[in-house]
Amino acid sequence: MDRARLVEALADSPRPASDFLPRSPRHLKRLRQLEATGASLRGELEDDRGGRLALEIWPVAPNMIRVHLGPGAERPSRLLTPDAPASADWSLGQHSAGWSISTSAMTLEVDRDPYRLRLTDRSGRELFAEELLDRDIRMRYHHRPSGYARGLAWLTARLRPDEALFGLGEHFGAMNRRGQAFAAWTSDAYGIRSDRAYKNLPLLLSSQGYAVFFDMTSPFYYDLGQASTAAWQATARANHLRFYLMMGDGIPSLLHGYQALTGLPAIPPAWSFGLWMSRWGYRDRKEVMAVARRLRAEAIPCDVIHIDPYWLRYHEGHHCDLTWDEKAFPRPAEMIGQLKSMGFRVSLWESPYVPTTSEMFRDGRRKGFLFKDRAGKPALVRRWRKPSGVVDFTNPAAVAWFKDRNRQVLETGAAVMKTDFAEDMPDDAVPYDRMPAEQLHNLYPLLYQRAVFEVTQQVHGYGLVWGRSGYAGSQRYPVQWGGDAACTFEDMAASLRGALNWVMSGMCFSSFDMGGFFGLTRVTDPPDPELYVRWCQMGLLFSHARVHGHTSPREPWAYGARALEIFKRYANLRYRLLPYLYSAALDAASGIPLARPLVFDHPHDRTTYNIDDQYLLGPDLLAAPMFKPEGTRDIYLPAGDWYDYWTDQRFKGPGWIAYEASLDIMPLFVRAGAILPLGPELRYSDERAWDPLSLEVYPGADRVTQLRDDRRQLRFEVHRDRETLRVDGGPLDYDPAVRIHRPQGRPIPARLGQTVSLVRTKTSDG
Repeated sequence: MDRARLVEALADSPRPASDFLPRSPRHLKRLRQLEATGASLRGELEDDRGGRLALEIWPVAPNMIRVHLGPGAERPSRLLTPDAPASADWSLGQHSAGWSISTSAMTLEVDRDPYRLRLTDRSGRELFAEELLDRDIRMRYHHRPSGYARGLAWLTARLRPDEALFGLGEHFGAMNRRGQAFAAWTSDAYGIRSDRAYKNLPLLLSSQGYAVFFDMTSPFYYDLGQASTAAWQATARANHLRFYLMMGDGIPSLLHGYQALTGLPAIPPAWSFGLWMSRWGYRDRKEVMAVARRLRAEAIPCDVIHIDPYWLRYHEGHHCDLTWDEKAFPRPAEMIGQLKSMGFRVSLWESPYVPTTSEMFRDGRRKGFLFKDRAGKPALVRRWRKPSGVVDFTNPAAVAWFKDRNRQVLETGAAVMKTDFAEDMPDDAVPYDRMPAEQLHNLYPLLYQRAVFEVTQQVHGYGLVWGRSGYAGSQRYPVQWGGDAACTFEDMAASLRGALNWVMSGMCFSSFDMGGFFGLTRVTDPPDPELYVRWCQMGLLFSHARVHGHTSPREPWAYGARALEIFKRYANLRYRLLPYLYSAALDAASGIPLARPLVFDHPHDRTTYNIDDQYLLGPDLLAAPMFKPEGTRDIYLPAGDWYDYWTDQRFKGPGWIAYEASLDIMPLFVRAGAILPLGPELRYSDERAWDPLSLEVYPGADRVTQLRDDRRQLRFEVHRDRETLRVDGGPLDYDPAVRIHRPQGRPIPARLGQTVSLVRTKTSDG
């Protein structure tokens, strides 16, 4: 199968390509005029049939220009934050071919006739250009030039032979989007094998050094070099286009531009980086407490126990009334207190869909807090056997009401809510703010998760959700996980691709169901023990780690003694890595994801463009999961030297290696020059301070390592000459253990400030 293509779409695709086929299309032919009007420039375009269309160009930052085509340029954005960049110094030049709009970082060339936009950097190198002549020998278009038709507008851009494309949300196909075509219409994906997506996001990144962010909530259809190898096209179901053209040197700077517009990532609390234990679902209090006691008895470190819908009076699995079922879970505050005394926090499931027979529905309907149709009757979601009302998050009073319902649950002691669903909303809904339902559909998950994140922040002092859906701006409301994966190695790989694609769309944290959610022979079938082990190895060395699945037990003791032993080994490693992981997580404030694809750190290494089965975990770890029980896999190591974490063998990058791994080994590498801080073994993340630290040193070039948490900032430096090495740093009120790793021989014990010889005899090695 061609990795550049998505798997075949479901027959019942919720948004077929035919929805985006224009009738009587018009393409933009010439720009009649362009004039400066304060901070922006305005002009009038003429199409190939003589029609007129408004154009506004607005430089908002040195590396970012807003373009609006069509009506509504003055309409406020629903996606940008109040402090999004809105002005930049620029100059306008006019010449025979058109106009040049220059900032300190780039120039937008606006060609007059034929009309075309071209973006160049300061050296004059062309980064982006609209494509005008994507035709075949019959002079028929593969992709029409940028234009519009009734209810549609599209942008057509040149695609260079060596160009890679990234972003656009969580889709589970290849990370390099080139060659793909799909609709961006948030939906329950029913798995992770089709072009459906729980999380769409209208941000496209190019290896050429530009990005396009569509500041729109409309359904989109993207053809990214599938109909033609020479162009990509984005078509919106709207009467306008508003997009931001951005330039940057690599993926991080492009994503920083997107985050400057839509908000910086929030950082989850430190305990959220511990293990979450879950299944669908624990049926009653007795079962929850039995799992909690077994986790502690087996010495498996764990921070969170999640309870899926069975905590609710209405627990069919798609709607809720945010009210405890006290027959199954008597005295819930007491139960949560018992779990807290054991070091556990509780996560609870919820949904924005309200049972029509519930008191919450009657209250919400009476107060006008649920969607209505044009006749004023409840607009219902009808995809399941029982229809449900839907909270109208465009109504501020409804948001406050929903927050209050959540607040009552959170004040009972729940630490976090799993904000499931929200991919569906009624097509016939007439929202409070009159936004068309089609335009609200993709935005709806963001409004839902924002409400729950904010009330959690109000109650607990930190913001956190565990969400399945999302949209532009979701980085402000972490964490999202990857939906319902089948229990197969193929879906394990797809779940990693989905998470990395989400990260390449501006997120800093992500997760997936370790072990897979459902079986393919019977939906309740559990994963094979070998698959469970491999998936948990990957998940325990990823951004956030949650075991979850459909009905069957997902606790490691259910998969045999060997699986339990391996699980504990990796869970303990994760907890010892918490000082490293949380320090790296704090870099999210600068837009750097915790787990990320290789291309993020190595944007000029073309080999990384298509590697979506490996990832970097923080600045110094590279993980290469095994998608089979055991055997050999190819691993790409980018520039620099790398140590095998398990053996200390040293490899030189860039280049490929063949790596053989038994079931208990997931390939893991440490960057040469790193100081890897390991904390003590813990039962849960805040059992005690993450001391004493052990500093694992992997010699390379001299380097400074920063280590931060919520109470301190440490700095360590490696100084090396040909035969000696010294580690300095602190401040600490104790002498941490220092171990210097090397390709041959055992690690050399040392202490801070000690100069150690790297040339050791067999006798001195012991």
